[in-house]
Amino acid sequence: MFHSGAESTSSKVARSSQLEITVDTKNFDRMAAIFAMLGADIKPALSRALNHTGDKTRTQVARALVRQTGIKYGRIRQALRTIGANVGRLVYTIEARGPYLGLEEFSPRQTAKGVSAAPWGKRQVFPHTFLLRTAHFNGVYERTSPARYPLHRLWGPAIPVEMIKDQSKAAFERTVDAELPARIDHEISVILSGAAKP
Repeated sequence: MFHSGAESTSSKVARSSQLEITVDTKNFDRMAAIFAMLGADIKPALSRALNHTGDKTRTQVARALVRQTGIKYGRIRQALRTIGANVGRLVYTIEARGPYLGLEEFSPRQTAKGVSAAPWGKRQVFPHTFLLRTAHFNGVYERTSPARYPLHRLWGPAIPVEMIKDQSKAAFERTVDAELPARIDHEISVILSGAAKP
């Protein structure tokens, strides 16, 4: 009853990815008579079902991303943007934008063995690294040679990359699968019963 898709483009500076919820009408053969009877009312009903399901899905994806990345919920919510469905476009899109985040974003602590940080929700020590916060360097670094420079900066997750895999992807698919068919049935029932549209 739905189709989910994802796409991504990448650079070290910025990333973007999408998850989409669409209604696959090929799977509605058994409901063709009902759809025909509803006429012009069916597209608004499907649009409402998509938007209702999409909003719930975005919340579940954001919560999964907190566990998956170690990034705070507020920052994840800021990185996610939605494009709602309408009668001319029966697609609900969740879009994520943002760069890879440096390890300094994940509660870093300098230890004798290296910087301790918690990217991907798991605290670990990165051997032979050090934390710098100066006018020219702000992050967790390691040296690439015995010389003082150059320095190599260490990076953690990027929200757009994480959104389309693992716990986040599973939360997306699970929520859409559970919510969309029931919501479409609800919207159709409302129309057929003559009740006021929600």
